[in-house]
Amino acid sequence: MNKVLLLGLGVLILVLTFAGVYLASGYKTTLTISTISTTPQDDNYVLEVKVIVNYGPFGGESPLSNAVVWVKGANGSFYQNYTNSDGIATFYLPPGSYTVEITQLGHYTVHVELNANKEVTLNYAYLYE
Repeated sequence: MNKVLLLGLGVLILVLTFAGVYLASGYKTTLTISTISTTPQDDNYVLEVKVIVNYGPFGGESPLSNAVVWVKGANGSFYQNYTNSDGIATFYLPPGSYTVEITQLGHYTVHVELNANKEVTLNYAYLYE
């Protein structure tokens, strides 16, 4: 076979490999906590837990409905809710320290200091985990 053709194919394979590694490196599960501007209700803060399933660079994202979300308070209180069709479970809680656990996807846990209205977003890399 022609050496130039083989060299060209080798370079093409390297370029495709590097492109695939680059795309895959940004595909991972992320967990973020942010403050949201919602009005507190009855001296309780709003805690929204949002669960998004990420199907990869070419698969898109989709909210996860009916996921079980647990919130445990430092004082032993326990709350449970399910995500709606938008992937959001909403809790109305007094100020304090909480542990949020999303049970559907391998029990992801995050600690939240609730001193303002907060949103916890889990963007779950479905094909990676």
